[in-house]
This record gives sequence, structure tokens and C-alpha cells, in this order.
Amino acid sequence: MSKVVGVLGGMGPMSTVDLMRMVTERTPVRSEREHLRMLVDSRPQIPDRPAALLGTGESPVPMMQESARMLEEWGAELIAIPCNTAHGFLEEVQAAVDVEILDMIGLVGRKLSRDLPHGSPVGLLATAAAGQARVFHDKLSQFQLVTPAPDVHQELVAGAILQVKLEDAVAEPRQKLLRAVATLRPEPLAVIAGCTEVELALAEAETSLPVILPMTLLAQEIVDRAWDG
Repeated sequence: MSKVVGVLGGMGPMSTVDLMRMVTERTPVRSEREHLRMLVDSRPQIPDRPAALLGTGESPVPMMQESARMLEEWGAELIAIPCNTAHGFLEEVQAAVDVEILDMIGLVGRKLSRDLPHGSPVGLLATAAAGQARVFHDKLSQFQLVTPAPDVHQELVAGAILQVKLEDAVAEPRQKLLRAVATLRPEPLAVIAGCTEVELALAEAETSLPVILPMTLLAQEIVDRAWDG
């Protein structure tokens, strides 16, 4: 039998919906009834993850743990979190439940290790807090992660993330992010869309560099692990 999937979402709400869409599109069913059962707690009230990582805001851990426990009680057999920055708290949330929580950043590492030599420069477009808290750096230490300069990040990357969150638009944010990629030095061999809003904006972008899409990897991992064909 297929496994029941729990989605600890709301960070943000559109990313939660997008993950569910991607899982549904990637599940190779023969009939509608074969699709995966997904239990979702979309909880936008979870405290701000970047602020918590920087020590300037309330911790999201208690609320994330509560959601994870609730999904487990409902019957989830594995849990996914469609938020990159929230993975900075993954170990603490995992400690609250017995069911496995999939590691989206770990999936990025596996993808890069398959595609690139160790030590390769890889661009990272993520929240400033994820960069400062080394959410990606510590798990991808075999690569040289390259991030935009602080002023470029603030204007182009942070601006694009906020625009996607508030306006549910991707055309203008996509151009901002591509401008940010053009500033990266040394020139990367690939770019990680290290925030779900960045992924939404870059998913259809035309670029000469491979763009690593963490949430897309997460969606495929869910199908691979949960669907019984």
C-alpha cells in the first residue's frame, strides 16, 4: 500500500499548494484513486523562521513540533516541510515525532554529488538568515557555496522573495533573481533555488546554468518513497 504523506506547511501557503501540485503531477497513477493521501497542516501563523535563526524573533520550533505531532496522530507515515529555511530547525522537529521527516537540503546534496565534482562552486539564492545560520553550508560542505553580496541580496534576492510572497507573481522577481545570479563570483556551475519563493520564480527561467530546485526534488522523493505502484 502507498504511504500516507503529511505536509507541515504554511511557510508560505503558496509553497504548500505548489508541493501538493507537484506530487500529484509526478505520481504515475492509472486512475484517480491511486493518488497519494496527503494530510496537510498549512499553518502560516508559525513564527518567522529567518528572524528566529538570527536570534531576533520567536522560535518556530514549538508550533512546528505541535504540527508534526498532529500529522503523526492523524496517520502520516512520512512528513515533508516545503520551506528551506525551516530546515534549520529540522533536528528539533524530528525529535518530537517517530515518523521520518524528509530532509530537503539533504536531497540537494545528493543531487549535486551526482552531477558535479566535489569542490565545485555552486550559487545559493536563499534567505539571508539561511545563509548566516549555515542551513545549506553545513550540509553541503563538499561544495563551495557562492552567495550574492549583501547589498545585491537585499535589493534583488530579498526583494524577489517578498514580492512572490505578497503578490503571487513571478515574472518581475525572476528577472531580479537572474540579475543576482549574474553577479556571483566565482562563476558557479549550478545555482540552488534555496527558498521556495525563489524556486517558484526560477522554475521556468531560461538560464545557461542548471538550477537546483529543492522542492521539486522533495516532491519526487515523496512519490518515490510513498507511492506503491
